[in-house]
Amino acid sequence: MIEQLLLHSKENKLSHIPSTLSMLDYVDVLFSKKIIKPYDAKIVLGKPFGSQTYYLIWKKNNYIQNVKNLNVGVKHDEIEFVDFSEETMGNALGVAAGIAFSCNNTVWVNLSDGSLQMGSTLEAIQYIGHNKIKNIFLTIDYNNTQCTDYCSNLIDVEPLINFFKGYKWDVNVVDGHNKESLEMQFKDKIDNNKPTVFFCKTTKGKGVDYMEKDPIYWHYKTIDE
Repeated sequence: MIEQLLLHSKENKLSHIPSTLSMLDYVDVLFSKKIIKPYDAKIVLGKPFGSQTYYLIWKKNNYIQNVKNLNVGVKHDEIEFVDFSEETMGNALGVAAGIAFSCNNTVWVNLSDGSLQMGSTLEAIQYIGHNKIKNIFLTIDYNNTQCTDYCSNLIDVEPLINFFKGYKWDVNVVDGHNKESLEMQFKDKIDNNKPTVFFCKTTKGKGVDYMEKDPIYWHYKTIDE
């Protein structure tokens, strides 16, 4: 799928390619193994950029066909089974809490690790844990990289692993590229009786050597040749 993603990105001059590659494996497991099912689970995208990953996986699994040639990037409002996709970082987890209160469905939220630097996200973590909103299933693309630098050089998010634990979340730190292990662990926790978070440790630009070596340079770049 990496080759397909790169070709699609090049043909349509799409950016955020390293971010799509870092989350590709765990998002593929969630949908291709039917752990998250559109129209059954609620879907909240707090990592809306890099639509190539979502759309190519959804197309592979026959959830969508031809949505503007799979080129849109942020709001995703033409995908009827996406319940919310944020344009400004920091809102997604709070919105997911409201959705979870209103239904019994699993509410899947996907965030970047940079989103954990936002005050509104921290408030949502506390609120969800304090109120024991058990149908929240959160995945975090834990690649330690954002647009200008590594997260650990700006505001390190690693201490938030214990922050989640302090608010009684079920916290899991996993290899975000080990698909066999991810399938087992996701399936084991999808019907948990408490809010659940997976820190998926990933490599930005995974599978493309030159992007792995310089993920910050490639953050917004398109493939021109």
